[in-house]
Parts: sequence; C-alpha cells; structure tokens
Amino acid sequence: MPRIGLIAGNGRFPLYFADSARLGGNEVVAVAIREETSPELEKLVDEIHWFHVGELQGMIDVFLERGIDRLVMAGKITKTRMFNHLKPDARLLRVFEKTPLRNDDALLKALAGEFIAEGIHVCDSTTFLAALLPQSGTLTKRVPTEEEWLDIRYGHDIAKKIAGLDIGQTVVVKNRAILAIEAIEGTDEAILRGGKLGNGYVTVVKVARPQQDMRFDLPVVGLDTIRSLIQVKARCLAIEEKKTLLLDRDELIAMADAADLAITVI
Repeated sequence: MPRIGLIAGNGRFPLYFADSARLGGNEVVAVAIREETSPELEKLVDEIHWFHVGELQGMIDVFLERGIDRLVMAGKITKTRMFNHLKPDARLLRVFEKTPLRNDDALLKALAGEFIAEGIHVCDSTTFLAALLPQSGTLTKRVPTEEEWLDIRYGHDIAKKIAGLDIGQTVVVKNRAILAIEAIEGTDEAILRGGKLGNGYVTVVKVARPQQDMRFDLPVVGLDTIRSLIQVKARCLAIEEKKTLLLDRDELIAMADAADLAITVI
C-alpha cells in the first residue's frame, strides 16, 4: 500500500485529507502540531507523531525513517503562536537565517524546500480533494443582489491586492467601503470585526493569492466561517472557483440558507 505523509495544522482540512487519502488506498503517516492539530486526526491516520511547532528536524526524521517520499501540508498554524510560543530547533533556525522575508508565502516555500532537499516531494494540498473545490455559480437559494454584486466586484479587486502583498485573503465590504482586512488574526476574526463596524448586512470576499502556490495556504471555508458570518448578520460570501476548499458543504449550505445568506463562487 502506498504511503503519504501529512503535516497537519488546525481545523478540519487535515481530517478531510486523511480520510480521502485512506479511502484512496494510501497509508497516512501524520506529523501533528501540539495545541493546533485536532485529536480527531488520530482515528483517521495509520501513524501520528506529535511535535511542537518549531521541531522541524524531528518531523523530517519521522518521514525519512518511514520511507515517506511525498507529503501534503494541510491546515494552518495560528500565526500568533509563531510569535509567542515558537521554540525553533537548529534546522529551523537555519531556515530563518536563509529567509529574511518571513511572510507566509516565503516561509512556507522555504520549509517545503527543506523536505524537498531530503527527497520528499511536497504535493498540492488539494491532492485527493478535488471534489471540495466548487465550480462557479451561486451555491445557496438566495443569489446576491445587484448591490451585493457591486460590493463583491470591489472587494475582489481589493482582496487580490492584499493577498498579493501577503497581508491576508479576506475583506469585509459594505457600500463599496472596506470595513476590515484580514491580517494576522485570521478570517473569522476579520469577519467579526468588519461585521461589527458595519452594523451587519456586510459582504465578505475571500480569495487566493494572484500566483497561488497550490501546495499550501489555500483558502478554506468551513462551518466556523459560516457561523461567524451569521453572527454578524452578513448577507453575502464570495469565494474563488477551483482555489477554495469548501468543507462540510451540505451542512454549510443548509446553515447559510437558514440564515438567508448568499454564497457565490466567482
């Protein structure tokens, strides 16, 4: 049986990947991050090894010892943890020395390079998950209004610019005014902040980077994001086709429909 490695961050994305990989006839050897990765992952993989976020050499050693020659990175690491709780080992310190620009894209590419240097191919994060990438069109019963489409188009242009600068991937818009831009706090917190500032009835646009590396940091929308949208009485969510992973799709759409929230894929 073929084997594949998994570096698992937080959220349900790693769970979906592990389940799909095993259904596809693969053994999954997972490296999990303490205080980030869901314990549920243990039931979905063949092996799991827990590390603190800075223990890069230990993670590499696990994959090499088990003959892993390909892996997937799934799920993010809370950015504030990288500032407040990171204890880098010697190998990660060398990566930092070689990477003066430490935004997400640069750092993830540098980390991927460490695995590649050991003969471990870093696969697209959508491996085994193509069915979770929605096609263009409106997914919910309610479609965006003409006014919401104006906000979607405006928000998309701004979101692409901030994503290209590696600031964030999400903006909150109302009447062509940007209420919040996602930064280190993450999508859900940006939605809550923007929704409060706009007193509800906002539009949220989430995009991929202009030159998205499909190996990591792909936009993901799940139930928590929908709950945040409902909490602030948002009216519309727009995401990009074939570049956004939509998790728990049926439940997610049912929740949106119940709240009269429009979700459209552009």
